[in-house]
Amino acid sequence: MKKKKGSVLIFFMMCILWLTACQPEETQSSPPDKEKDDQKDVMVNILPADGFIENVGWLSSSEILSVREEDGVTSFYIYNVYDGSNQKIYDVQPSYVSASISPDKKKILIHSSPASYKAQLTIIDRSGEVQFQKDVPSYDLTHSWSPFNDDTLLMTSFNEDWSFQVFEMKIGDGTMDPIDVEQPFVQWQSASSVLYQDWSKDEVSVSAPLIAQNILDGEKEMIVEDSIHFNQFKSSLLSVFSREEKGPFTYQFIHSNGEVQSEFTVDLLSRYSDWLIPYYDMIEGTGRLITFIANEPGSFDTYSGTFSLKEWDTDSGKEEVLFDDLPLEPIKCSPDGESCLYGNQLEKVINLQNISIVQLLKEEGADR
Repeated sequence: MKKKKGSVLIFFMMCILWLTACQPEETQSSPPDKEKDDQKDVMVNILPADGFIENVGWLSSSEILSVREEDGVTSFYIYNVYDGSNQKIYDVQPSYVSASISPDKKKILIHSSPASYKAQLTIIDRSGEVQFQKDVPSYDLTHSWSPFNDDTLLMTSFNEDWSFQVFEMKIGDGTMDPIDVEQPFVQWQSASSVLYQDWSKDEVSVSAPLIAQNILDGEKEMIVEDSIHFNQFKSSLLSVFSREEKGPFTYQFIHSNGEVQSEFTVDLLSRYSDWLIPYYDMIEGTGRLITFIANEPGSFDTYSGTFSLKEWDTDSGKEEVLFDDLPLEPIKCSPDGESCLYGNQLEKVINLQNISIVQLLKEEGADR
């Protein structure tokens, strides 16, 4: 009897040990399955190569705006990069120049040129409904969306002699009112003030003071004493400058209260009359700057080295190298910060989660 009881006890203990051993394995296998289900993969070759002009940017974290020519007409499509679905939203006659997307991703500005020295500005919503349209006499145009009011832009119209006029463009009102500023390349600093570099009219320079001007009363304030490049984001101002004549150069992020948020230092490639600022993009929601950095110093005209793609956290100051050898081409990142359009026509996608690159454009002759 004692022997039988001992055998039962041993068998019972072995069952408990077996069940205990199995339980963690079952628990541990669940998260990878969940991660696998949650992982999104960008579809390859979803854009027809025939007539493809360019991708403009992201309309959401999964949708991009794509432009192509069809039967003599420039057509605008919304593509979902994860399931390949698409929808045509607008057509313009064959005078397309460029397009851009508003910071809130709800509006699209289309610049077309139906005649010489004439620009047509059209703003549509995501469904293709026209919100604003105006013809502007112009040899060339530049514009800047406001990160503080999605209903307004700054628009600069150039004449052939490069004289210019800056306008405040209000979409809801359908108006373009002239603004009196001394420089053509302006950005919004707030809902009522603009930023520009105050370049000297008497001598050539690679840097200039960064000036803020109130458009209501004309009052001016110097923000940065000497800057070679700037960009106003919603949460911070980026200014690039050098404390030495030939570098290195500092990328400095400044809060709206004037305090320095963070900064990092790099070498820039020189050009004939200035310094090359490599392509970059800010992922606003996360405060991450994605930027190319030259791996060697030198002149851009003769540069044969490589570029690294780096991520800079503007809050913590943490830096990470994503790729150490990529061609220098334009880049625009999705609102969720998981992917970036990349390429001279933004025809590729960089996945920032698994550090891979996907080709969106279908190769010529590939099966449809």
